[in-house]
Amino acid sequence: MKARAGIFGVSLIAVVATCSTAPVLAENNVQLLPPELLAPTTDKMTPPDKYKKPPPWTIGMVFPGVGNTWIIQMAEETKYEAAHTSEIKEFIFTEANWDPTKQVANMEDMISRKVDAIIIAPIAMPLLKKQVDAALAAGIPVINLGWSKGALPSTVEVMGGGGPFGEVGGKWLRDKLGGKGTVWAFRGVAGVQEETDRYEGFRKAIAGSDITIGAEVFGDWNYAKAKGLCENLVLSGKPVDGIWFSGAEMTRGCIDVFKEAGRPLVPMTGEGNNGFLRAWKESKLDSVAAVFTPELGPAALRATVAILQGKSLYDHYFSDPAPITNANLDKYYRPDLNDAFWVPSELPAAEIEKKFKK
Repeated sequence: MKARAGIFGVSLIAVVATCSTAPVLAENNVQLLPPELLAPTTDKMTPPDKYKKPPPWTIGMVFPGVGNTWIIQMAEETKYEAAHTSEIKEFIFTEANWDPTKQVANMEDMISRKVDAIIIAPIAMPLLKKQVDAALAAGIPVINLGWSKGALPSTVEVMGGGGPFGEVGGKWLRDKLGGKGTVWAFRGVAGVQEETDRYEGFRKAIAGSDITIGAEVFGDWNYAKAKGLCENLVLSGKPVDGIWFSGAEMTRGCIDVFKEAGRPLVPMTGEGNNGFLRAWKESKLDSVAAVFTPELGPAALRATVAILQGKSLYDHYFSDPAPITNANLDKYYRPDLNDAFWVPSELPAAEIEKKFKK
């Protein structure tokens, strides 16, 4: 943020265990993503035909904001999916510059435009309940790119990241440091639920150990801001044995700071961003990377299309792929592509080359 890059409401620590046992396909054989990337977490199904509408459709996407390459790629992949879905006549993407009140206004605008369906990635879920209720009452299905924990009565929820993302890095640091030492925590955008959930997953992973958090900063999932914060911490002389990051853009910034300062790299966590994977490989960093695929956007769009077709889906799906490690780094790293590319991606190879070739 990975803001996985990640960036909005999930907290799925309790449901991850169900992901590997629940069936992958709904009754209509709708597969939103390959099963290793996304799985249902429940047996509960949406009622068939409830929101069935004849095409062509207008679909709106109400997003929190832009500001990092994960969001840009996710949005572009979703737009690509929409452009190659014949039943969709218009796909409207809006962002709120991370302002909850602006997102409420964007949601209300979608309802007033009488779109056929809305995909929403909430900043603050309780603030949007009234608008989600209004959309559903108007016969507009709402697909939540997040997990509301019951705060929103959305039609289907599709998400990843959250608590499990934070746990990946926290568990790895705990093992790497032998359960003791001082770590720094680089968090995302303050007040965003996804940020809070990732951090809580990290804290859960180190609970009961002798690891202490020596510094905690909000880097907004942003390379430049995180680099400045890391420079300040390095200059302060604060002790550090490892660093947990809520997003890999921030990890890259800190790697550059350590290298420029001539300091040996400590274990640092990351995620599946090609720029980070490049830095990891070239600097011989000791790391692990949680996977927060930008394909979650297209998956939410596929869920939307299925609902409008009258198909029945599971009402919640979650992405929790195996992390990237030193052992499988070369499987994911693309030296021929630029730093803005995030993995894994289901874009056609020609499209990936066109958008991300170095």
